[in-house]
Amino acid sequence: MMFRPTLLALALAAATLPAAAQTTAPAQTGATADQTRPYSGPDAYRDRRALPDATDRDALLRARGEAYHRAGDDQQTEEEMRATRALNDEIAAQNALADKADAAARLDYDAALARHQIEVRQGEEQARAAAEATRAAQDQYDKDYAAWREQVRLCQSGVRSACGTPVGPAR
Repeated sequence: MMFRPTLLALALAAATLPAAAQTTAPAQTGATADQTRPYSGPDAYRDRRALPDATDRDALLRARGEAYHRAGDDQQTEEEMRATRALNDEIAAQNALADKADAAARLDYDAALARHQIEVRQGEEQARAAAEATRAAQDQYDKDYAAWREQVRLCQSGVRSACGTPVGPAR
């Protein structure tokens, strides 16, 4: 029987030994705080191309991938001018169509919102009317019940005329 507590103590010591070794290892080996941080290697996705001089705007735009620049009208041929005008007209037409669609959607939204607000108001009015009807019915019931209780009290106190036809809520 004495054998078990000894084994239990040994097992406990063995279980805590690796944790104690891990917590004291950096202090024993002289490790710095940098060595306890997770590894962070170089960023393989970082763009390592040299950036051009920031004062050279065109070189900076080219480095960023911006290759487009507008040529003056005198440098374009008549064919290029026609193509540009056609593209601009097409874009303007698409923008006008999108504006009309936005306006129609706004009108639809406003109409739906107005319908919703009307329905909400009607629902609130119906709920208010139902609550008032319920209160009125409860008040009438309370009055009838009080009158019936009074009639029962009078009848029990000996007033024979109160013992006749019952008054109060119908059953």
